[in-house]
Amino acid sequence: MINKLSFELIEDSPLATLVLDVSTESLLYVNSAFKNFFNLNGDLTSASNLTSYISKEDKAYLRDVYTELLQGIKKPKVDIRFNSPDRGGEWLRIQPWLVENDGGSHILATVTAITDEKENYSTMDKYANKKNAVLNILAHDLAGPLSIANTLASSLRNRIDGALYRQVEAIAKIISQSHNLIKDLTNREFFETAEVQLVKDRIDIVRKLKEYFEEYQQSEQLTNRTFNFNSSAATILMEVDEAKFIQIINNLTTNALKFTREGGSISISVEDKGNTVLFTYADNGIGIPDEFKDVLFEQFTPARRKGLQGEPSTGMGMWVVRTIVDWHKGSIWFSSRVNEGTSFFFELPKH
Repeated sequence: MINKLSFELIEDSPLATLVLDVSTESLLYVNSAFKNFFNLNGDLTSASNLTSYISKEDKAYLRDVYTELLQGIKKPKVDIRFNSPDRGGEWLRIQPWLVENDGGSHILATVTAITDEKENYSTMDKYANKKNAVLNILAHDLAGPLSIANTLASSLRNRIDGALYRQVEAIAKIISQSHNLIKDLTNREFFETAEVQLVKDRIDIVRKLKEYFEEYQQSEQLTNRTFNFNSSAATILMEVDEAKFIQIINNLTTNALKFTREGGSISISVEDKGNTVLFTYADNGIGIPDEFKDVLFEQFTPARRKGLQGEPSTGMGMWVVRTIVDWHKGSIWFSSRVNEGTSFFFELPKH
């Protein structure tokens, strides 16, 4: 209940806090911490003018959040960009609650600056993306040679005996263990990710994908593949579970590396369609045979096959991709022609 005692408690709070009257959609109160946070005068008019420093896209996002709150949908954190002459460009986190009583409905919200937090997470994510790229490149570059070495070792065992046989047997065992280690490293993450509850954050998906592909573009000589990235806008903000979204990209990248010949190209494009974002992931590889197309997204699909260099397949990569897209209330489809390439399309809602 918003009453005199409530206002006294809010006033003493060290958190920048506001109260919005739902019936009039106007600010009813801001506490001293809020005024100090934004360097405001005492009146509510100056506080109301703060919305002029919020981008058009973020205003639309706040309106969606407001509508959901009134429908009883809780939003524990709402991150927006704020640009003002006094504070400059920064990220703010709004934590709103709907309070209903006989006196009407109100929105109680706290505001905190999270720019440093966003930058720290961005740095950690960049190194995580680098790690993912290195693992995928290692899996691609080492799986083939290790398979060949294992085949040669097996052939030698059939021709020798005695101490030399035992030495070749030890070499074959080491090769097999190394091969299994690579497979385990590349598979373990998406098995674990698929079992964790969806947790969405609002992120700049263009920036995220640019950072992801930087390592691949720097490693084009190692992979002998060309990586391209294009976007219809410099910035596209959307709510996704970041770890699971990157798992989609990891699986599609792994798939493309396995089935695209040396000298080939792999590209991703992002298109802002207003309420949704369309992602297109394309390669000019060997394509998908017609008999596999209807079962490609099945768990332990019969469509699984080794890569061009003998890379292993669990038969679950595309199933994980489809599952994560479904969790985000999106859709996924593909087109493919043998020896011409494959394009995966998936579309996700922004909010």
